[in-house]
Amino acid sequence: MRRRARFACSTTLLMAAMSCDGATRVAVPPQEVVEVRLALFNIRELSAAKIAEVADDGVGTNLQLRAAAEIIKEVRPDILVLNEVDHDYDAVGEPLTTAARAFAAAYLETGTAPLEYLYAYAEPNNTGILSGVDLDGDGLVATAEHQGSREHGDDAFGFGVYPGQYSMAVLSRHPLISGESRTFQNLLWRDQPDNHLPEGFYGDDALAVLRLSSKSHQDVPVAVNGQRLRLFLSHPTPPVFDGDEDRNGRRNFDEIMLWRQYIDGEPGLVDDGGRAGGYEAGVPFVIVGDLNAAEGDLPVYDGVSAIDQLLRHTAVQDPASWLVSDGAPSQDVRATTEFSGRGRRIDYMLPSRGIEILDGGVYWPAADADAEGNARALLASDHRLVWLDLRLPVSPLPD
Repeated sequence: MRRRARFACSTTLLMAAMSCDGATRVAVPPQEVVEVRLALFNIRELSAAKIAEVADDGVGTNLQLRAAAEIIKEVRPDILVLNEVDHDYDAVGEPLTTAARAFAAAYLETGTAPLEYLYAYAEPNNTGILSGVDLDGDGLVATAEHQGSREHGDDAFGFGVYPGQYSMAVLSRHPLISGESRTFQNLLWRDQPDNHLPEGFYGDDALAVLRLSSKSHQDVPVAVNGQRLRLFLSHPTPPVFDGDEDRNGRRNFDEIMLWRQYIDGEPGLVDDGGRAGGYEAGVPFVIVGDLNAAEGDLPVYDGVSAIDQLLRHTAVQDPASWLVSDGAPSQDVRATTEFSGRGRRIDYMLPSRGIEILDGGVYWPAADADAEGNARALLASDHRLVWLDLRLPVSPLPD
């Protein structure tokens, strides 16, 4: 009940004298204390076609997306990271953010308790972008004629049956810091230091073009009331749908490894702008995304599982004790999804050390206690929204 009550209160920084719980608070200069609510939601196939299901009055009508929007409105994050949202490359204006903005306009800014996001972020992703070579070794080089098919997805840099499927975006109440974002969409897998490419599986033509990121890796800086927060976004490939060569398991491991290397300042990483090295040490960050990896999963390379590369990193906090729910399968109350009756935690927000975790949760009500909320969560997606309330350490914006 305590968390549900907090959902009803806007979590834009509480600088007023009276807080939402009725207690008097002293206004604190934002350069000293900054709090922010961050959420991640993988909304199953958040496609431009679904988003376009809108009534004449501009209100979205797709039942799945309406359920997802109700959850977002209840949690009311200041910054919302979306997985599986389309890039609408055919849109006019700002095509990369068109789908995310359209979802916000039709589903979040309408109806009861509307929620407005002034800022949107999206960059190109590798999903559904054809490589021009036979990546899966089936003897077929997919072309535009194969769009909409498995063959198209298997020869794309990242699986998608059309360009832009399963991409990523950010909706925010806080502005982005212009000119500071970094992306690793085009980094070749073979060029990643200490990579785990399957020996002998890919030919020279594939190795010459195959990118590491199945979607992209993005370092997105946000200005939160005078302080900086960096979001490290990715959505690695699932470690399945392959053979004994374990090409997808290896790729998942290495996509997650990129963040470990980035935190460690690996000089061999080169971003899409040609800049080498890791992130600006000392600035607080949160690793965010459906990482398609759970504790205890195989494969294990270099003596560690894919996700443990981050969970065991000395610069990273694991907020597992906060991210629990009553509706998750009993064998794992931290689960964020369920496959074949087994709960799995694969959606992550991992803050850097120095960020104080104030609260958090997974939106997955128990069916016997909140049948309506449980049904809403199941309708909205095969993943559950996860959220954290964070207090940032002092990291002022540059003059």
